[in-house]
Amino acid sequence: MRCSEIIEVHDLPWLPALFRNLATDALQTLWRFSTLYDPIVPRLYSAIAAVSTSIPIDILDLCSGGGGPWLRISQQLESTYGIPVNVCLTDKFPNYEAFNHVRLQKRDSHRSRSRFTFIPDSIDAVHIPPELQGFRCMFSSFHHFRPSEAVSIFRNAIENGYGIGIFELANRNPKTLLSLCFTPFLVLLLTPFIRPFRCSRLLWTYIVPFVPFVIFIDGLISCLRAYDLSELREIVEQARQASSPSHYEWQIGEDRNGLLPVTYIVGHPVNVSSEEVS
Repeated sequence: MRCSEIIEVHDLPWLPALFRNLATDALQTLWRFSTLYDPIVPRLYSAIAAVSTSIPIDILDLCSGGGGPWLRISQQLESTYGIPVNVCLTDKFPNYEAFNHVRLQKRDSHRSRSRFTFIPDSIDAVHIPPELQGFRCMFSSFHHFRPSEAVSIFRNAIENGYGIGIFELANRNPKTLLSLCFTPFLVLLLTPFIRPFRCSRLLWTYIVPFVPFVIFIDGLISCLRAYDLSELREIVEQARQASSPSHYEWQIGEDRNGLLPVTYIVGHPVNVSSEEVS
């Protein structure tokens, strides 16, 4: 049973920004040193290549946290497919320092044509300003939204003609739940590599282990809140029915080629006379 009413610690509106940013910085570093999202890169490439004729391809990343896995994914899109991307990072609680650090890292990578920008204002993925354009992506955050909000996210993409890719590591299978036991130790191991350096990070990671605790607890809550495939299909179908007529191709499933399964929903407009959910 999906525990949709449980709120993750770093989503609590009263949580001081310092603690939220420390948590999202730690998650960003886990993505940086992780290959967990590597298996979905070919699927993402096929979708963005199907809807964009301009290079670099514009990506609007929603719920970016500390920047998500985009540094690694952008490198793979360029090295494997020769496709650079312009990634715009957004979040309801934007981590300005982390966003800027990711932007500078990519800017200083002289061999890369991909570029990162960010929106300093709060951006709610359910109510996206119309001026923000590009293929919409969301990594490890879709479980935060209630079913009605999830439907709105897809409906907005359909009605505005944007492609969308949702990728989730959180799910309720035993392998994923067991892997959570290792995340606090990974946080302890990787914290010295997090930039920018903060004395407060050392305090709240090693002296008072607030950050490892939050990463573990929020990971567990994420798995309990995650949608299964049947629920995702129903959400997409509701969004399709509620939207103005348009033709989209949808892929919904799990990629099990990596260490942990990745749940995905990828949709993009196509010039056909019928829609398909596979």
